[in-house]
Amino acid sequence: MLQAKPWRKPMVARNHAEGHRQATWLELFFDLSFVVAVAQAASQLEHSLAAGHPGSGLIGYLVVFGAIWWAWMAFTWFANVFDTDDVLYRLLMMVMIAGSLGLAAGVPRIFQLDFRVAVISYVIMRLAYVAQWYRVLRTGDPKWRPVAVRMIVLTTISQVGWILFLWVPAEWRLPVFVIWFAGDIATPYVSGWDARMGGHRHHIVERYGLFTVIVLGESIAAATVAVGEAIKGAVEVFPLLALAVGGLVVVFSLWWIYFDFSTGRASERTKKSQYLWGYLHYFVFAAIAAVGAGLALCVDWLTDGGHMALADWSAALVVGAAVAVFLLTMSLIEGVAEGGYETGAVFLKLGASLAAIAAALAAPFATVPGSIGLIGLVLAAIVVYGVVIQHRLHLDAQRQIVGDS
Repeated sequence: MLQAKPWRKPMVARNHAEGHRQATWLELFFDLSFVVAVAQAASQLEHSLAAGHPGSGLIGYLVVFGAIWWAWMAFTWFANVFDTDDVLYRLLMMVMIAGSLGLAAGVPRIFQLDFRVAVISYVIMRLAYVAQWYRVLRTGDPKWRPVAVRMIVLTTISQVGWILFLWVPAEWRLPVFVIWFAGDIATPYVSGWDARMGGHRHHIVERYGLFTVIVLGESIAAATVAVGEAIKGAVEVFPLLALAVGGLVVVFSLWWIYFDFSTGRASERTKKSQYLWGYLHYFVFAAIAAVGAGLALCVDWLTDGGHMALADWSAALVVGAAVAVFLLTMSLIEGVAEGGYETGAVFLKLGASLAAIAAALAAPFATVPGSIGLIGLVLAAIVVYGVVIQHRLHLDAQRQIVGDS
């Protein structure tokens, strides 16, 4: 039976005091549409590396992922505060979803520094975002009015710049992109955006966690598809099985480290902490997706390594480097953004990052599956360390309770 529901609501900010707030079905749909673009970016990275173009492949990947991450992040923070879930809100969000699918379709061209489809799709998404901020402006809330005005003006100027960017000569596109993109992502800070002004703080942590899970799932899917294709060929079963097991240990450990060893307190702390936490997740998401691309590349090496323009250690290094970026970024998130700085944990992640890269470079001696297995063991060791520390803290808390009683 249909519920009574107005088609339009005032776009007023939600407050911190509301009860537990779960992700809506539309937010999950929104996330899944962006993961299509993530999968395309990871796939193109794999193909570029396999073809022996690591420089252009990595640059293209970072550029593509920047656009994906920023469009997702900007609207996720907005929705945390102003999710009215009325008809106009849903329609504008669906425009953003359409834009994300267009961005996904344009990913292969971006790796060749052809930005036409991607820019048009990106501008569509961002103009829908501007329309949402215009609704905030129309409510007349004096606390949000100056923020909304600056967000509308600066974001619109950015989109005009992106359209003009299409006429930039090819040799200047990359530096111009970096400069203009830096200005684009600085818009919320310049506009005075602060998550403490409204919204549910736990909800934003949940939204980031859900997207992390989806990107982890995409990594598993990419590796699984590669293994499925390898099984059709004449690849030896034992090396493929060893690689699959090692890859699963890597992905499972990444999940454990992300969800068990960070507090998610950054959005409750200072404005600087909020921005560090939110922006550093670019490297978390990109690293996790790159792990999937690296695992697929390793499977390709097992099946057709003799015809690839890539050494065995290079294939394993994609996974090792991605793991290192993930660990170093998590160390910054836990220590700087969340204020949970622990010398032992920092040195552990730094040492594990170096160990992961060393394991990858050992592929000529340990084989590609062996290197991935070693990387998995490095990550598993961090998980074991964390579990032991958590158990000790639990025992200390139990003793404190007994002592107090």
